[in-house]
Amino acid sequence: MEIRTTSPQERAPSAVMELEHWFLGRGGVARHRHARMEQDNGAAAVEFALVGSVLLLIVFGVLQYGLYFNDSLNLRQGVREAARMAVVKSHSCGSDDNQWAAFECTVREQVNALTGPAQVRVTAPEGWAKGRPLLVCAVVDSGADLGLLPMPNGGVISTKLRMSIEVDDVEPTGAVAMAKASVDPSGDAWAWCR
Repeated sequence: MEIRTTSPQERAPSAVMELEHWFLGRGGVARHRHARMEQDNGAAAVEFALVGSVLLLIVFGVLQYGLYFNDSLNLRQGVREAARMAVVKSHSCGSDDNQWAAFECTVREQVNALTGPAQVRVTAPEGWAKGRPLLVCAVVDSGADLGLLPMPNGGVISTKLRMSIEVDDVEPTGAVAMAKASVDPSGDAWAWCR
């Protein structure tokens, strides 16, 4: 039996042809890569749809809860500031003709809610006299903004503050104005504000 050896020069053309066939021929790497890219295009769209919907829910949830907590803080701080002004018979809006309405206007102005108007009730349950309580209640309905996630208390934020009256003077002018405060968004008809 005869063993034939080939020189590197003899093998070179067949190796080059083999590589060309491998890269450019049927079932080659280039063709295989092109087929994989066509399959990946659909997968990327499906992955984006799945991940994007969850990401949007998280982003809008952060926005919704951020607005809720902002209004919660503004409501409490605004009621506190307006009550401090009311116990000394001072107000930042309205007129002296109806001081009760001016107190409510001051509360709304101080609250400055982003998600909806504040409903306000200001009363002196035991009458106006130094040392007696002034009751300031306010409600903001912030649940209807985006509506993507459930909110605490249905998105209704309420606060109540009692503060001692500091001015022993005549009772404020006008009637206790509750025209704008007649609708309590919490649905309790101001029963919680006593």
